[in-house]
Amino acid sequence: MATEQIQTSVEGAIGWLTFNNPERHNAISMAMAEHLPEAMAAFAADARVRVVILTGAGEKAFAAGSDISGFGESRANPDANRRYNAIHERAYDAVYASAKPTIAMIRGYCIGGGLDFAASCDVRIAAEDASFSAPAGKLGLGYGFESVVRLQRVLGGPAARELLISARRMDAQEACRLGLVHRVVPVAALREQTLAYAEGLAANAPLTLAAIKRALLELEKDESVREQAAAQAMINACFASADYEEGRKAFAEKRKPDFQGK
Repeated sequence: MATEQIQTSVEGAIGWLTFNNPERHNAISMAMAEHLPEAMAAFAADARVRVVILTGAGEKAFAAGSDISGFGESRANPDANRRYNAIHERAYDAVYASAKPTIAMIRGYCIGGGLDFAASCDVRIAAEDASFSAPAGKLGLGYGFESVVRLQRVLGGPAARELLISARRMDAQEACRLGLVHRVVPVAALREQTLAYAEGLAANAPLTLAAIKRALLELEKDESVREQAAAQAMINACFASADYEEGRKAFAEKRKPDFQGK
């Protein structure tokens, strides 16, 4: 990768993307946001990778927002701010639009831009020490429209509205009750349980998962721009695949299928 602050690795069928800025609690710099789409594209092109896990380096944070130390330059005027927003939206969208399932493995702070990345993932698994916040109201920032959309998509209207206007901190248990995260696990078990869950997803048929992801993405678009035919074509391709034959055969033989993504 072009920046050491975005680290990637592959472990079996799992791609790992790590926010590596621990001295700033993994706050997202412009360089990190610029290079994250490159990392996601590499996972998309790697046939070994079936699931991508996003996490933060160290023990303190998933990602504690955007790196505000650079705001004086990167958001100094309207043109610079538009560029800043465009770069970060491309980064969030690279995660959100991934054809391969994505999991946010969250320990510690998940704030602002970190919450945007977590909300862009399909699944969020949090350690008991995780905390969540959208603190724009306490910083005087304009919280991006797409950021509001992401939170509302995950939390629903009333809960997203309250979290945004209060700018308060939410702990992991409340986040789970409200549906912001899917499960909460002990800190010591976070990696093990997240990896086990990811490996379960990776055992599913890749073409089916990609078709499901595409259908969900289209469903969340305005109907006027929805590409339902493209989603249906991917669904149809599943039925013409070798994996479909393997799935039927494995079911009849009472064994686990060995899907190849073909």
